[in-house]
Amino acid sequence: MLEIDEEAVAALSQMGALRVTAQEDGDGVELQIDDATEPQEGDQVVERGEARVFLDPLAAEVLADQVLGVHAHDDHFHFTFEDQTAE
Repeated sequence: MLEIDEEAVAALSQMGALRVTAQEDGDGVELQIDDATEPQEGDQVVERGEARVFLDPLAAEVLADQVLGVHAHDDHFHFTFEDQTAE
């Protein structure tokens, strides 16, 4: 299941929930990240603290072994997905 890192928790606590959707294209999968208030039917909900991320079924599958991170740049954020490390 997707994990949310500590910096992303802090950012999402300020921003609100996100919804990640995935669409297959010829070379792989394209992800889209949007603001959201509620999950849509079939979404997987990932929560950590006050952070909430909704994943459509394909996004949940593609991101199952990833960690959501965030980098703040002045007035906007860049989101990253990194491999989960074994503990």
